[in-house]
Amino acid sequence: MVARRGAMSFSILLKEIDGFFIAHCLELDIVTTHKNIEQVRTDILDLISAQVDYAFSKDNINHLYHPAPPEIWEEFSRCKEEHEETYPIKPGFAQTIEPVPFVPPWITARTCMMGRGHGV
Repeated sequence: MVARRGAMSFSILLKEIDGFFIAHCLELDIVTTHKNIEQVRTDILDLISAQVDYAFSKDNINHLYHPAPPEIWEEFSRCKEEHEETYPIKPGFAQTIEPVPFVPPWITARTCMMGRGHGV
C-alpha cells in the first residue's frame, strides 16, 4: 500500500505464543496481547493512535518515541511475512485543544507476523 502524505510510520511485530497473539510497536515500545489476531491488531493501532494524539495535543512530540529493546528490532528484521497498511488516526484529544495543533491524519503500520510458535 502507498504511504499517504503526512503519515507517521510505525513498525509492528506480531507473533503467537501459547495461544496468545502479541503486538509490539517498535518505535513506541508499547505491547498488547489477545487470543484473537484481529483484535490484537485493532488494539495496537488504537494504542498507537492514542499515544500520537495525546503527544500532539499536549505539545509533547519530543517524548513520543521510546524505542523497543534491540532484540525486538532484531526479531523484526528477521521476520519474512511483512506487509504495510495505512489507517486513519481516530479523532480524540487533539480536537479538544484550541487552536487545534497539527496531528498527522494517517498512521502507516509496517507489520510483520512471525511464524507461529516462535518464542519471545
